[in-house]
Amino acid sequence: MEENRKKDYLRNSNIQDAVLFFMLAAALMVYSLVNHYSTDKLEWKLSPYLFPVLIAVFIGALSFSLFSDGIRQIKSGEKSRKKAAIHWKDVLFTIGVSVAYFGTMRFLKFIPSTILFLVALFLHLGERRIWLIAIISVLFSVSIYIIFGVMLHVMLP
Repeated sequence: MEENRKKDYLRNSNIQDAVLFFMLAAALMVYSLVNHYSTDKLEWKLSPYLFPVLIAVFIGALSFSLFSDGIRQIKSGEKSRKKAAIHWKDVLFTIGVSVAYFGTMRFLKFIPSTILFLVALFLHLGERRIWLIAIISVLFSVSIYIIFGVMLHVMLP
């Protein structure tokens, strides 16, 4: 009975995802803290490692939420839903566009690179209204620049 219960925990997809997200959060937290404290006399409010720490905290909270949901499923006897099939073509496209986005930031800077990145993703996702793609891409890029770059003085790539 005890062995069967352990297998239930290992087979539950929410618990598997929770462990994966927790490891990601821990790795991101360690990366951010090590890099921040290896920089001499850098205040947290000016640190480029503050946002990765915040993201790690949110990913950690997500992992605890998934873990508790998995435990609830096991205790209630609810079957965990089958995961949807992974569309590798879409995954590889998104990774490729993200790498290209990172690469174009050096010479196109933040706003044009972000606009091109969003346009490519919208088109890939099936949106065909060019006016809507243009409005959302430009407004989002400019808004992020104004909020973070101008108002909060966060260094953008």
